Amino acid sequence: KYPPTTPPPPSHSSGSGASMGSAYPSPMMSSTTALAASVSLFSLLSYMNKAPSRSFTRPAAIGKSTAAQRLARISASKLSISSCFDSGNIEAVDTSNPSSIKLKIREEPMTEGTDKRKHFQWFYFRASNVKDVSCTYRILNAAEASFAPAYKGYKVAYSYNPSAEEPQWLRIKETDYKVIGEGKAPELTWEFKSKLDTVWFAYFAPFSYERHQQLIASVAKSPLAKVSVIGESIQGRAMDKVTIGSGPRQVWVIARQHPGESMAEWWMQGFLRELLDEKSTSAKTLREGATVHIVPNMNPDGSVLGHLRTNACGANLNREWQGGVYPGYDAPTLERSPEVYCVLEEMKKSGVDLFIDVHGDEMIPDNFFAGGQGIPAWSKRHENLYILLNYAVLRCTNEFQVFKGYGDDDDPTHKCINTSPGKANLAVASNSIGNRFNCLAATLEMPFKDTSATAEPVKGWSPERASKFGSDMVGAFSSLLPHLVSELGKDALNLVEEAKKFTVSSGSDWYKQSD
Repeated sequence: KYPPTTPPPPSHSSGSGASMGSAYPSPMMSSTTALAASVSLFSLLSYMNKAPSRSFTRPAAIGKSTAAQRLARISASKLSISSCFDSGNIEAVDTSNPSSIKLKIREEPMTEGTDKRKHFQWFYFRASNVKDVSCTYRILNAAEASFAPAYKGYKVAYSYNPSAEEPQWLRIKETDYKVIGEGKAPELTWEFKSKLDTVWFAYFAPFSYERHQQLIASVAKSPLAKVSVIGESIQGRAMDKVTIGSGPRQVWVIARQHPGESMAEWWMQGFLRELLDEKSTSAKTLREGATVHIVPNMNPDGSVLGHLRTNACGANLNREWQGGVYPGYDAPTLERSPEVYCVLEEMKKSGVDLFIDVHGDEMIPDNFFAGGQGIPAWSKRHENLYILLNYAVLRCTNEFQVFKGYGDDDDPTHKCINTSPGKANLAVASNSIGNRFNCLAATLEMPFKDTSATAEPVKGWSPERASKFGSDMVGAFSSLLPHLVSELGKDALNLVEEAKKFTVSSGSDWYKQSD
């Protein structure tokens, strides 16, 4: 098996159309294609000039016996399973019987210091030579996954063209999480007869690193945006930051600390498109009232490697924002979490008035916020701002709710009051930033499954819906600008009371009076 490392750069053989010279944009290229090529060339040059301490292991030649075994396996079964591509993750255990295709998800490196386990849950692979073949796919180690119970009620996503500009990903109704035969542990299994020779399956619609490059290239074309590289990942990939607007409020939005939560970057795509829309009044308000700092992908290495939760060395980035939380563990560091380190350094320069960290949740079938209740700095002001944030989003989209969420003490209700003062985990981004900068900070969670009130069984929560959700959030954020810094005035406090009444009348107990 190829080790989970960055593939080597392309060969530079002369006389080949794939020479290094082809990386340079030609005069005939479109501006978007040219910029994308330039970004790719920058990444290649960064790799070539990398310090020895960041070197990686090149995959060795597979050898005649292994090559023969692979060919024999495909010839015998007429079926091929592969995940040797951007964001891919699966291991083929036994593909000899189409009615029982046995697979395993590859583990990530050990998460030292914080989680102290090897995470896995994300999968993405292609099945070939399967046209009109009734296949049953079985992930044998599903019960050992990081959030195994979340597979219950989940439906696998599939696509016939995942690289399309607007890819269509649909859900497989015949998905189950159950014990099969004499097995003792449940497996994730699904039945599918492909209409084409090749089909791709995934835990959620991937947002590949190549698609990320295209997003950055398209954003860089706008005169309203500034694209900069503020650091490098463990494997030397660029940490891209987009800055939009020139207003006094400092708004930070980051996504994909957990790389398998790809819906977060689909959300970012919609958010960026709306924020750069010169015809959007809410975008204009946000650009004029705030400087918006955006990191679309906090974990580029994990995204490429097909990880659910960690970077290239196994660090869970959303537990790397402050040291001293886990005994004997310092964070962030350039050795284990340079991605967090460089972003935090930029935040120190600008300050933060609003911080949103975009994620995906394996278990809960809805969109919701997790707030900073329990941080030492939490006050009545934070509580009121958090109420206004939720209310602003409720008024902008029907894809959001406040009925379900984590709560501030891990109970199933989404409470706003501070019932656990001083108990928040300050290694978590939203807690750390909210406490460090005394600002409104929250984690936005989206489902791997679907939403409850606006469910679409054919697609589930999808790239299109996540992108539209991101677009809608621009209006929500812009409405908060007058309230972020100073004490809330009479109008804002009246709005807080309006929000409380609205949620109570709709049957939600997310807010409970602290007295």
